[in-house]
Amino acid sequence: MWSYFKFEFKEFFLNKKNIAVYFLLVFVTLYYVFQIAPAYNPIENVNEKEIEARYLMRQEFLNRMEGQDLNGTHPSVLHARDIFKAINPIDKGRLDALKEEDLNKYAELSRDWYFITNAFTYRSELFTYNTKYFIKNNEYAEEDAFYSYLEQAARYDAYSKADYALTIDAFEQRTAFQTLERLLKGILPIILFVCVLLLAIDIVTKDRRHPSIIKGFPISDWKKLLVKMFVVLIGGFALLVPLGFGFLVIGFQTSFGHLHLPSPVYAAHLEYLKDGKFEMMTLAQFLWESAILIFAWFIVIISCVVLCSVVLRQEMVNLIVGLLIIFGENIYFSRYVGHFWDIQNYPTSYIQVGQIISKQRNFYYMNDYLDFGLGLQLLLAVVGVVIIFILFVTTNKRYKLIK
Repeated sequence: MWSYFKFEFKEFFLNKKNIAVYFLLVFVTLYYVFQIAPAYNPIENVNEKEIEARYLMRQEFLNRMEGQDLNGTHPSVLHARDIFKAINPIDKGRLDALKEEDLNKYAELSRDWYFITNAFTYRSELFTYNTKYFIKNNEYAEEDAFYSYLEQAARYDAYSKADYALTIDAFEQRTAFQTLERLLKGILPIILFVCVLLLAIDIVTKDRRHPSIIKGFPISDWKKLLVKMFVVLIGGFALLVPLGFGFLVIGFQTSFGHLHLPSPVYAAHLEYLKDGKFEMMTLAQFLWESAILIFAWFIVIISCVVLCSVVLRQEMVNLIVGLLIIFGENIYFSRYVGHFWDIQNYPTSYIQVGQIISKQRNFYYMNDYLDFGLGLQLLLAVVGVVIIFILFVTTNKRYKLIK
């Protein structure tokens, strides 16, 4: 079996298609590192001028109201005055903290600012969130802003209690570890899964090009398939090499951050006006659980492609089946549909790995049951069923690898 493993390993990494996949990933990584990452501009950033402008505008309003006869004043104006009186001292304190470079104090005041601002802005006719949330005709902009403000409040609460040095880069999630967190909540898992699919689609069908060599290895078909799956899995881990290079470059550009930085987790059971709707885990836990789910998805995709290769023997079919697995969630994804459907029981609901760990997907679906543990169980169950089918079909002469 060792000889067969070395043969498959060599064949895999000398495969021109596989080499092209790795080069493409290297190109994408370099483009992100040198073009996209430096231009990253978070909606919620540390902008001293913006805070100052907001503070001065509100303070001017309060100064004009001071000493005036308020009889007959519209209730909305009085409401605005009360809100400005509550929030302006916080903005003043944030400005002072930035000038004094007291980032712990800034974090503490920012926690209060986001929490209080969210309370009087959500579903308000008088106040609105940052206008950047409302671009591209996002019909759920207010809900997304609600989520973001409470997430920011949770992050700043953790920063205010930090026993490590704070930085503006950490506040704005620019560090290498936080960039990885953001990518895992975005497109990175999909990129990795598509790459693994492309690496796997011909791992079985390529044997038709040299049948006599394959017949020369005296091991059973099911053992050959297990070796092939293991080789593709190694190839999947090799995808992390260019990503690791990108991680290092971003770390040197800004900073690496560290694994004790906070990573908020949406908690649907909490009251937002009382507890803020978020619990906390560390970046270390977030990255560890994300890695486990990604590993599980690698095995699911590889095993499904191998089964299709044995039964259907067409690379195009392998590609179509793999893409259906990766993008199948798009068939039923809709905001709040989880309130009506038991989408937590669909393995494809767990494809957005970072959003599952942070439970952001729970917020989108309005479903409390999407969970790392349940997702891992479903994926492992799929793997178990597929491997049983692989063992079954390899005992059937109709599905021999080389006829």
